[in-house]
Amino acid sequence: MKKLALISFLAAVAFGCADEKTAITANNQAPEANTSKDLAMIPSHSTEKPAEKAPMGGSPMQKPVDVAEMTAAIEKANAAFNKDPKSDDLKKELAKAYFERASALTSAAQYRAALGDFRKGLKLDPGNEEAKKMHDEIVRIFTSMNREPPKEGEEPPPMPIS
Repeated sequence: MKKLALISFLAAVAFGCADEKTAITANNQAPEANTSKDLAMIPSHSTEKPAEKAPMGGSPMQKPVDVAEMTAAIEKANAAFNKDPKSDDLKKELAKAYFERASALTSAAQYRAALGDFRKGLKLDPGNEEAKKMHDEIVRIFTSMNREPPKEGEEPPPMPIS
């Protein structure tokens, strides 16, 4: 039964076909009849159009997350850095702001958007080992699913909160 649930979950992720009406569960019951520990997968949001469910080929598991404050921090750090681009402290502050938003996006399964922020941050602070590991892990996951990660500069923005 666990293998069936895992295979169903992987198929749903690979094909992006799950929504509330077709949610796959560990015991094939309607999602409302299960406890959260029994569920193999229930998407975090739905829309009427499948193309909107996983924008730009994103994960059907992705969920919106409020990154407005983190985006404001990036903009503020970027403005300061642009005034003094030779400042290592301002460069690291901007990188840190990108890494914080990338971590939040990773937690929300917005891997494509997170990858963009990790890439931007690593250009500013290439010695950040934790960010490098997270970047590489996201790329490894795409590769293991036989999917191409977005090319640098083609990453989508964070999913808007509806």
